[in-house]
Amino acid sequence: MTSGAPPAFGSDMRFQVLGDVEIVVDDRVVSLPSRRQGQLLALLICAEGRPVPADRLADALWGGRPGSQSGKNLQVIVHRLRRTLDDPGRIQYGRSGYSLVAQPAEVDSWEFAALVERAGQALGRRESRRDSRRDTEDAAVLLERALALWRGRAFTGLDDLAPLAEEAERLEQQRRWALTERIDADMALGRHARVVHELVAMVDENPLAEPAVARLMAALHHTGQRTDALELYRRTRAALVGELGLEPGPQLRALHQAILRGDREIGPAVPGRETAHAPHAPPGTAPCLLPPQLGDLTGRDEELRLIAAVLRERSPTGPARCAISGMPGTGKTALAVQAAHEARDHFPDGQLYVNLHGGTARPVDPSHALGRFLRALGMPATAIPDGLDERAEAFRVRLSGRRVLVVLDDAADEAQVEPLLPAGSGCAVLVTSRAALTALPGAHRIALGVLGDAAAVDLLNVISGRTGDDADIPATERLAALCGRLPLALRIAGARLAARPHWSVERLVARLAGEHDRLDELTHGSLSVRASLALGYSGLAGPSRALLRRLGLLETQDFAGWVAAALLDAAPRDAEDVLEGLVEARLVEYAGLDSIGEPRYRLHDLVRLHARERGVAEDPPEVAGAALSRLAGGYLRLAEQAHRLQYGGDYTVLHGKGTRWDCGPAAVRRLLADPAGWLRSERAGLVAAVRHAARLGLSETCWDLAMTAVTLFEAQGLFDDWRSTSETALATAREAGDARGEAAMRYSLGTLAVFRQRYAGARPHFDAALRLFEQVGDRHGQALTIRNAALIERVEGRGEDALASYERALSMLREVGDRHAEAHVLGSIAQIHIEHDRTGEAGPLLETALAVYRELGDLRGTAQILNRMGALLLREERAAAAEAAYRQVGAAARAAGDRIGEAHALLGGGEARLLAGNLDGAAELLESALRLATEVGEPFVAARARLTTGRLAALRDDLPLAASLLSRAAEAFEEIGLPLWHDRATRALRDLDGTKGPARPPG
Repeated sequence: MTSGAPPAFGSDMRFQVLGDVEIVVDDRVVSLPSRRQGQLLALLICAEGRPVPADRLADALWGGRPGSQSGKNLQVIVHRLRRTLDDPGRIQYGRSGYSLVAQPAEVDSWEFAALVERAGQALGRRESRRDSRRDTEDAAVLLERALALWRGRAFTGLDDLAPLAEEAERLEQQRRWALTERIDADMALGRHARVVHELVAMVDENPLAEPAVARLMAALHHTGQRTDALELYRRTRAALVGELGLEPGPQLRALHQAILRGDREIGPAVPGRETAHAPHAPPGTAPCLLPPQLGDLTGRDEELRLIAAVLRERSPTGPARCAISGMPGTGKTALAVQAAHEARDHFPDGQLYVNLHGGTARPVDPSHALGRFLRALGMPATAIPDGLDERAEAFRVRLSGRRVLVVLDDAADEAQVEPLLPAGSGCAVLVTSRAALTALPGAHRIALGVLGDAAAVDLLNVISGRTGDDADIPATERLAALCGRLPLALRIAGARLAARPHWSVERLVARLAGEHDRLDELTHGSLSVRASLALGYSGLAGPSRALLRRLGLLETQDFAGWVAAALLDAAPRDAEDVLEGLVEARLVEYAGLDSIGEPRYRLHDLVRLHARERGVAEDPPEVAGAALSRLAGGYLRLAEQAHRLQYGGDYTVLHGKGTRWDCGPAAVRRLLADPAGWLRSERAGLVAAVRHAARLGLSETCWDLAMTAVTLFEAQGLFDDWRSTSETALATAREAGDARGEAAMRYSLGTLAVFRQRYAGARPHFDAALRLFEQVGDRHGQALTIRNAALIERVEGRGEDALASYERALSMLREVGDRHAEAHVLGSIAQIHIEHDRTGEAGPLLETALAVYRELGDLRGTAQILNRMGALLLREERAAAAEAAYRQVGAAARAAGDRIGEAHALLGGGEARLLAGNLDGAAELLESALRLATEVGEPFVAARARLTTGRLAALRDDLPLAASLLSRAAEAFEEIGLPLWHDRATRALRDLDGTKGPARPPG
């Protein structure tokens, strides 16, 4: 229970639902003014302190028809319930919904559950302790307390609400279980007379329930009512034969014989209660249909432990249920069979097994499986009913009062499993399936994945027999990786090595290295990874097969759900249903949530290879090409929109005429609620989409996507991605004779060189880009190129040349309406004025640029202008104002996900503190700036941080440290190609003998 720690309430408040729903305050019942308040309170109690989303509460309260005003109506009901409780803190609201804050002792259903759990623990302990009587007594007391909490059926008067009716039934099952456990505890303690009247009521309610009949017979026998016990058996047998055509079960018959013999010590022989004197099932009635164990199961110790705990678990609602799911080849069957064999002693009445072939196109009919089970349990073939329902009923009756383990291997779905479930709490069910079987009630679920690295190597070594000195660990690790650590693939590889002792592990590694041959190599005898995957593939519907084949075309480790829609050219919701079907079939894996909260998926390497094989065999090349073309168009559409949201429009970017693919306005709004977050999540997909477009010869899509993705690459310092995508798109444009695309990519590569402070390498790109843009008459491209080339002139110390270039670019940008780039140029012109002490001219330009960026909603641009305002304030020696400005820079940069901007903010803040004489504070920020700049690959900020830290060290008379830092700064500025900054660093080196005092920053 997750009730949390409530505040210290002023009154003794208690919530009661085990009967009428009531609130008791200081022993006084507080009436609920409305039915809706009672229902809301009951629903929150059902959640056991966990938050319940508002939409789920509304759906429950209004029976799935909440209406447009449901949210507001729910708020009104919550408000009124809080007023009724006179304690607003009892009902809290958070991001996940509404919750009731209480301790378990304050809610009778919670207290009941806690007492039953403690009783179960006591009953579990008695099996492993010598003083079992004390544990039995403890359990009896706890169960008595739990049962005393009941005043009637749970949620009386409100259980016409579906969720409350379901919870009431669940609680009733728990109550019955608790009553049965308490009766058994009393009988074990010799208190038979006390329980007779309760057992009579139970048998009157269900005369064919053999466990209750067995208990009552034993209790009557021990209280001297032997004749009544024998008469009860006669009536029960007559009813079973007359109504069901069945004889009593073996345990009830054995109890009858014991009473006839006059045995003094007998037990009821109900599941889980045999004592040393309890009768056992007659010989030959305990079938074992389990397949043999593998004998070398490896890496599944934790799963075996969990399954063992589940199979031995006592449940008030029926048999223990455990569902194992996983993709083909993970070893679900091997694990289930091993666990079943290890649990055989706990199920002395038999172990049943059936392979349901759920992964194939023709799963086993549950009726056929039931016929097999009934024959194994001793029912004559002529007595087995024909219909499914009748067979399921006969199966449950046969297992009533018995302890049998049922293993259902490779189930297709819950509908196939449900008729095969026993009802008795002494039985257990172990199911394996590729699907998660989430609708199987009360099941403990174990999702089986691939093995860990060490376990995969161990399994290979065990099967191949190459251990100790014969083991080649590095090669075996590579082999395990090529097998995807999939148990089936590892078994095949190990078996091949065992069959060929003259082969080295390295030889098999070499044979598996080629993806085209890998599935061919992973075959040995009857074992085949391809065959296992093909079996699952054959059971898929047409759309699922098509999606799996197209997912095999992807080159990324994981992907988002919208990708399936693009590959299928389908509506997002329809594609999501198909994708989730593949997840349920365990052919696609859920990979977690991305940074914007969207689920991501992945294919196991071997599944991807099989999907690619099926695609080559079944899809014409044009089908695959069309799917990848839509995918690239989808990335372009979303990246384009993300850029617009971040920049306020199609600013500082050029677009081509490539075809976009639209996943719909609702999906776009959801995916791009955080544009920067979406770009970060889709980094690998964007890069792969550029490659896909290049291979398809889609030049305009290719270069457009590469240029638009710079929005991400620049902010995150992803320079390798920036370079590789631009070079790929440049080659594609050249091959297609696309002069504008070639110009755009030369511009992009030149901008990357400037960003990396490699100015000499930038100039040829800009010269070529400008020539090509002029050739095709693209004024926007010309303006952007001139703007970025002007930066080279500025950093080389040619301020007036740079001003002229910026003014030329500014005129063209205003002509084409690129307000973002215009604001950027204004900031750059202001920077030149700052560097030449013309601060009066810089200020208005910065104010204008800042207003534009804020109007566009561009956080990064805002941070850049604030950074220059900080530089202006430093120039004017206004240290406090400058530090405040740099704090704003840092906040804006963090909000935009701009780590390079953060580094600039830390540097500026350190320079401001140095100007103010706060040496310790300056050192702290400068150290952080240097660390971050080094991490993100920003050499200019790193060099400036060393320059300023060197000046700080000089003020502290640490001349060796100062000389080292200033020398490294000078070298960096020279390497970058910044003569003005190099001169400043060398002058600082010469001035190391200068006086102390507030230091003017080097900007």
